[in-house]
Amino acid sequence: MHSAFRVALLCAATTGFWSETAAARPVTLEPLSTFGTPDPAYDGFATDVAIDGDYALATASRSVEDQGGDPTLRQDFATAFMFHRNGTRWELVRRLEETQQIRTFPIPLAVAMQNGLAAVQTARTDIWKLTATGWVRQPAELSVDGPGNHLVVDGGRALSGDGTAPWNGLVFQEDSSGTWRTAAVLEGKQRAAGGDDEFRGGPADLSGPWAVVMQPDGEEDPVPEAFIFHDDGAQGWNPFPFAGVRPPEGATRFGDEVAIRGPDVFVAGGNESGTYLFREVPAFGFELDSRIQALDSFMGSGPAGSFAHTDQFLLQHAWSYDRNASVVNVFQRRSNGSFDHVAVLAARNGASLGKAISISGRRVLVGDNGNGLVHYFQLPATLSAPARIQDTFADGNGTGWSISAGSAFGTAPRGVTRVLRQTEIAIATRAVLDDSDFTGEAIETDLRVIRFATGSSSVGLATRYQGPENFFAAVLRGDGRVELHRTASGTQKLLASAAFRMVPGRNYRVRFESIGTLHRLLVDGRLIVDADSAGASHGRAALLTDRSQAEFDNVIVSPTLKTTMYTTNFEAGPGPWTHTGLGFWNLGIGTSTIYSQSSVAGDARASIGVPADDQIVRVRARLDTFATPTGTQERWFGLMARHVDDQNFYFLSLRSSNTVSLRKVVNGTVSTLASAPFPVLPATWYQLRIDAVGNTLRAYVNGALRLETTDDSLARGNSGPAMFKAATDFDDFSAYQP
Repeated sequence: MHSAFRVALLCAATTGFWSETAAARPVTLEPLSTFGTPDPAYDGFATDVAIDGDYALATASRSVEDQGGDPTLRQDFATAFMFHRNGTRWELVRRLEETQQIRTFPIPLAVAMQNGLAAVQTARTDIWKLTATGWVRQPAELSVDGPGNHLVVDGGRALSGDGTAPWNGLVFQEDSSGTWRTAAVLEGKQRAAGGDDEFRGGPADLSGPWAVVMQPDGEEDPVPEAFIFHDDGAQGWNPFPFAGVRPPEGATRFGDEVAIRGPDVFVAGGNESGTYLFREVPAFGFELDSRIQALDSFMGSGPAGSFAHTDQFLLQHAWSYDRNASVVNVFQRRSNGSFDHVAVLAARNGASLGKAISISGRRVLVGDNGNGLVHYFQLPATLSAPARIQDTFADGNGTGWSISAGSAFGTAPRGVTRVLRQTEIAIATRAVLDDSDFTGEAIETDLRVIRFATGSSSVGLATRYQGPENFFAAVLRGDGRVELHRTASGTQKLLASAAFRMVPGRNYRVRFESIGTLHRLLVDGRLIVDADSAGASHGRAALLTDRSQAEFDNVIVSPTLKTTMYTTNFEAGPGPWTHTGLGFWNLGIGTSTIYSQSSVAGDARASIGVPADDQIVRVRARLDTFATPTGTQERWFGLMARHVDDQNFYFLSLRSSNTVSLRKVVNGTVSTLASAPFPVLPATWYQLRIDAVGNTLRAYVNGALRLETTDDSLARGNSGPAMFKAATDFDDFSAYQP
């Protein structure tokens, strides 16, 4: 290997880095418009897209079947269509030159654009320039081997991931005669599988004088590695790597996609890591700087399916567990070089977005959606969501809520807390939260029905309330039905319904979301019913009753969907927990799979998830046995929130002294925040829940609020079960940001 080659020094374990983006609240953006193939003959449309200011390209392909029915005589053609923006719409300019694929050597379609220069890869690679007379194809004599589907234009040059045997990169550049040629071969490893005409190049990216070419494997060195190449200007591109970065310790995935932005190197990782960000340390090569993760990384959004970027933004194709669809996560670079998760690009009607992403300024195109459509988004000048609101009704008598005429809302004590109680049973009532005029809006509350007057009586929540003429509502009826409604200009429409019986006297955690055109009702963290609908675009959150008496408490209004940080019933395995202490963890198989910690030797903890500020954490827990007592020492089992490390976390515990307790550990010192008597029995399942929202902490056991307090010691962290000298079983763990 060339003497200039430098390998990244990766001493730190994967778990030693925390995302800089954990506590962000991204805004949700839906497409301004969509467009499909302009010619039905080209049914293979937009497997790749590119955007450059007001111009866009989308690949297209068509097939001509043999009239005699011989499939080996089918003819395959490829091209790209050029579009121009008109407002929020994209209008066809022209179809570029079509080529015929060689059936025994098909080339993946790809397009790229920047600053009036475009590259189009079909059966050959063409270069186009924007001139005073329009887009003009340039003279080109490009030598290629086996182009893959990664093609990029930057700084007046183009780069293609290429190679039927090595993992190479090819740099295309215009020479002094005005002809485009292959100016450099960036040499990669010989692939482990050898060479074959069926093989194609891998992930590659270009940014100014820097390039990155992924090496998924190697004939002599099978470890995946991202090779970084440099153009020093005077002598051009060095064909040998300037540096390389390898998987950090503990990495489960590395290098499905790569990107570079002068000279930050982004390498796709796994659920536990998100995207690895490497930066150059002079004289030491490129080292792992940080990781870029969305809050739901552990639930599938961690691995980037593709990248797109500018100096300001990094876009990642990702899976959204809560949407059950693929989205594009948008991260914005801070002034210190770290990244904030500022937006989620999402398709309407539950559709997934594809991996073909292109960005120019604040305009974004997404193709490869599986339906032949291209989605057009625009990032607004300000990407900030409104602050989350919480009302525990601890002070005042419903201050900040506007109450409908004839209603009987008022705060009242109930157990360890105060609730907002509505006792008028003859009419429909509402309480509207004054300072909650959001665009994307979710409201959730502890809700206990006191009495339904009739089967059609209901309780519920409203979003985007602009007045009695315009709003969305989710109602839970006394006859065992839940319904989603849209009221527009005074006319109510049923959007969706489902079976769910709310039992009077029981406490439920109910959440209603209106994010973009998606509306969902969740009860105790479980999705009950959803619908897609346009309607009121903004408004306030509200509590509703109709001929019902009910109590509301711990209301949270937020601008995002529920974001699941981690959830599992352990049926698919234990999961990527981080274990500390003296625990012995294994799966137990019975009527259901449980996660058992069988040691009584001392502390045992299991933590998981991207650190977050607000979080609601649940688990079912069953004591097997406490250790034999030592003096007055208490033994316990429970649940952590805002776990920073073993020296800093909050926890709810059920204790050998037959108490329930909320405590904190700060710099290793344990302090009791609240406690109450509670019988603790072995071989008994307990439903545990700890809320950490703002500075408010709440502890629930079996659905009932047992403890409530405030504390400002710990701002964020992850979560998981914990215990001391207690063998305990766990099941049905979940943690989410409300």
